[in-house]
Formats: sequence, structure tokens, C-alpha cells
Amino acid sequence: MKAFDPSKAKAVKGVVDVVQIPEGVAVLATNFWAAKQGRDALSLEWDEAGANKLGSAEILSQYKALAEKPGLVAHKAGDADEGFASAPKTLTAAFEFPYLAHAAMEPMNCVVNLGRDVCEIWNGEQFQTVDQVNVAAVVGMKPEQVKINMLYAGGSFGRRANPQSDYLVETAHIAKAINGRATIKLQWTREDDMRAGYFRPIYYHVLRAGLDASGNATAWHHRIVGQSILTGTPFEPMLVKDGIDATSVKGAANLPYAIPNVLVDLNSPKIGVPVQWWRTRGAEQFPRLYGAADE
Repeated sequence: MKAFDPSKAKAVKGVVDVVQIPEGVAVLATNFWAAKQGRDALSLEWDEAGANKLGSAEILSQYKALAEKPGLVAHKAGDADEGFASAPKTLTAAFEFPYLAHAAMEPMNCVVNLGRDVCEIWNGEQFQTVDQVNVAAVVGMKPEQVKINMLYAGGSFGRRANPQSDYLVETAHIAKAINGRATIKLQWTREDDMRAGYFRPIYYHVLRAGLDASGNATAWHHRIVGQSILTGTPFEPMLVKDGIDATSVKGAANLPYAIPNVLVDLNSPKIGVPVQWWRTRGAEQFPRLYGAADE
């Protein structure tokens, strides 16, 4: 946030306060519609110097260029180069996977009541321990002082298991900004959910298969390009080894077929789009991969 003028927002009937938080500006009102009208009336100026401004097509173009280069080896068996050299027939295929939103049945929402010795939360919950720790850090309490009243998650598909506890932390910052003088109900709109979510990342796959005279696969090369969903999360030390996110190659590095010569490699570009797991993480891509075209 570079600058904002709250005067027009405060002029909306029902708006009681406008506060700046690390994520931006929060409009507090006696009801949702007044809060939305107040937010729409805000005059805002953002510093976009460090913003990612690439569109999906531009990102995919970069990924295709990366797919021309060797990546980090995630799995190797036999000699793929020799397998392809001796194969009488080769098949190739490339697959593109777009960004996907979780589109939970209920958008991100929660209630936070910040007291002197306890911060109480009501929300659809998937990540209790992480959420306790992250909220506690915001309000200056111990994790055990954050009480979570767990409700049904509203078809979250992993969205509410967010390593940053984003919408909960946002609400805690709002409650802190007003010194806990009121209980805060945060309700994102569906538009907010689409714009400010954490998405399943774009992935690009290139596959080659070498076949013998009987049509059996004797060589297999699977190159994957995609953003890591675990880098920068508490799971990175456990599941990112030698630069390889295990979820990026899940279903590929553990290919269940008896192919003697296999190479699976990975390029993991760093893109400014916030990403997260989406249902079955990496493996949800692979059931749709296996069709191929003659080279």
C-alpha cells in the first residue's frame, strides 16, 4: 500500500472505521453490504514496483523454453539415451495445465474475537496447529492462547490448509488494529477469492516413449516444468530434497510400469503467483497425461 484516502469510505452509511493492515486496507461496517460499498469507495494507490505482471500465456511461453533444457534428475533407471537410440519407434506428447482456483463452496470467511488473554476464532478449519501459530504471532500470544472453534469447511479442497493462514492472519491484523474493541467477521466475496487466492500452479509436461518392434515401452523420458508448492512452507525441509519438490514429480518419479530405461527431470521456476496444493497435489495431473502422438 502506497497511499489511501478513507474519506469517501467513511461517508458510506454503516461504515464505522477504516484501518490499514499489512495486506492492505480493511473497511469495518455494521453489515457486509456497507463494508463492500465502503471498500469500493476507497481511493487507493499501490506500489507495484515488485509486482509480477506476467500473464498465463507469457508464463507458459517461459515454461516451454525451460522444457528445452535439462532439469534436476528426479528419477533415473537404466540408460534412457541408449533406450531411445535403439528404439524403432518413438512417441512424444506435451501437456499444459493451467492455474486452477480451489473455488471452495463458501469463500474465505471467519470470525475473530481478540481478548486480553485469548484470541478466539470460528471458521471452517483444515490446518489447526499452523493457524494457531500464525495467528498467535500476529496478536502477540502463545499458540495455546488461540482457541479455534472448528466448523464445517465448506468444500475447501485444501484451500483452508494454507501455510500462511492468509485470511485468518488478515482478520487477526484487523482485530489488532482496533485493539480488539469489536469482534471481527471477515467475509471475502467470490471475486476476492478468485483474485487473492492461492492457486494450483501452471505445469508443462513433455513426454517421450521409445517402443520396441512389439510395441512395448523400452525407454521413457518425462520432463516437468512447474512452480513448487512446498518451497517456503514448513514442509520444505521434509519434502524438497536437492531442489526437487516431491509433489511436483509425484506420479512420475514413482511410475508403476516396468520400463527398463527411464529419466524424469524437473525445472522449478520461481514465479510471483501465490500457489498451493489443490486436492491430490501433484498426482492429480497424471491420470490425464497418457495419450501420445507419433513423432
